Amino acid sequence: MDIFSSSRDNRSFDWGAFIAGILMVVVSFILLRHPAKGLHAFVLIFAIISIVQGLVWLAGYSRFRSFFPRSWVALISGILDIIVGILFLCSYDVGGLTIAYLFAIWFFVDSIVGIAFSWHLRDFSGGYFIFNLILNIISLIIAICLIFNPVLAALSLVWLVAFWLLVFGINEIVLAFMHR
Repeated sequence: MDIFSSSRDNRSFDWGAFIAGILMVVVSFILLRHPAKGLHAFVLIFAIISIVQGLVWLAGYSRFRSFFPRSWVALISGILDIIVGILFLCSYDVGGLTIAYLFAIWFFVDSIVGIAFSWHLRDFSGGYFIFNLILNIISLIIAICLIFNPVLAALSLVWLVAFWLLVFGINEIVLAFMHR
């Protein structure tokens, strides 16, 4: 008996994917309706992750001392992570502004790298090189606008996450039905 031929009979509705998809779609709509609260949630999540990461570095410091001569780096990193986490917890505005600037700087660096790497395309296709260069220059202009307008950067980040959750959530719902 072929084990692959009966695999279709073992299929059932994927409730996990369905529930995850519904939750993602709901969170997406909440983020789109309340972007400021979404940004606050991002700051809270980042603060908690930063504090936990700091505690992990501090816990690992004693183990690093025995085999790594520069283990003090783990100690400093742990302390800084905890300070950043506490700062973000105490001031959502500082956290939101920091995340917005990091998002904008990430786009800026990515655009510069895209422009630098687009030059190799001249050897393959002049048309694609020009197209790629124009898109990367547009990305650079958008990144500069985001750097000078951190509120727009923060909202863009929330919207991108919301749309990603929407698309991914719909995909999960469809997959739940496909697994039947």
